[in-house]
Amino acid sequence: MNNMTETTAFGEAFLRDWYRKIDGKAPFSELARLTVGEGLVVDFPNNPLDMAGFERWYAAQCRDFCGEHCIHSIKVTEEADAIVIFSEITWRAKNTAGEAIELTPNVTLRLDRANRAVFYYGCVDRPTK
Repeated sequence: MNNMTETTAFGEAFLRDWYRKIDGKAPFSELARLTVGEGLVVDFPNNPLDMAGFERWYAAQCRDFCGEHCIHSIKVTEEADAIVIFSEITWRAKNTAGEAIELTPNVTLRLDRANRAVFYYGCVDRPTK
């Protein structure tokens, strides 16, 4: 297996595990272990967060929503200092009032190549057709 094939397989498995933890409402410590910690940048539309903000956001998501992420595509690339995982997803959930919510973001995870930890987690709304 060549290096890019190994990196692609790692990136795809990493992304699936990331969302399995989020959808399964895993303890935040399990997600935090996959990140660089205090240096994490979370870039959500109109809601940039640091690590502490990400933890508060995750707690609110676990409390207020029940849903799952459907991964439509994953593209893994390498840069000098990063593994970049780009994906198109759909998040379908219900809030505590039972109202359905659907979001369709493009998501980018940037991982430090040396320790394979997330240092950037960004989402942008995908245009609807």
